[in-house]
Amino acid sequence: MQEHSWINSPRFDTIIAFLIAVVSMALVIGSWRISEVSSNSGDATRQGMLDGVKKQAATNESWRKTYEEAGYAESYAAFQAEVKALEASQDPAAVAQAANLQKYMLPNLQMLAGDLVSGSTYKKPDGTYDLQKRFEALQAASPDLNNLDPQKSFKLADQYNSEQRWLTVATVLLAISLFWLALAEIGGKRLRLPTLIIGVVIFVTSVGAIFLIEVIFFIMRGGVL
Repeated sequence: MQEHSWINSPRFDTIIAFLIAVVSMALVIGSWRISEVSSNSGDATRQGMLDGVKKQAATNESWRKTYEEAGYAESYAAFQAEVKALEASQDPAAVAQAANLQKYMLPNLQMLAGDLVSGSTYKKPDGTYDLQKRFEALQAASPDLNNLDPQKSFKLADQYNSEQRWLTVATVLLAISLFWLALAEIGGKRLRLPTLIIGVVIFVTSVGAIFLIEVIFFIMRGGVL
């Protein structure tokens, strides 16, 4: 009788109400955390897409410049050969033309061809140019863009997605706990204590699960929330 009277006392009702308030607050915090993790996942995905676009744009620009320089280098080589032929012709008009080409055309083409013709760095023994090497040099000149790693952002987004799924499961347990505590508040004399215990056990389990999930993914992300 004393046990039943304690279970039906205002103090017991106060304990249940307090626990319901605690679980409700935990449910709100859990829902907020799920929303934040979802937002972080979206941000990481967008960052990965932006990095991918920037990296591809940088690659395209490097190849464009490489082939542009190659075109000018080819023209430079052709005019250079023409100058040598004109100079060797013994024709004063041809020699004068060669001098004009040497003075005006070749310097401009050399400037436009850039490093391909300014030295022997990219010239092969057969007289052609190593375009792959020139491309790699242009890429290396923009380390900030070329060091972008879209896959890193996508991997981070996947981790946030995984965390969101696990947090959702743990938050559902919080809702189940809230249900049992509410049942303890309105249940009969014999059911109040068992349902309260079930609700508390589920609550403790869910809170422990949320804490464990946060710790695991915090470590996986290298200390990033």
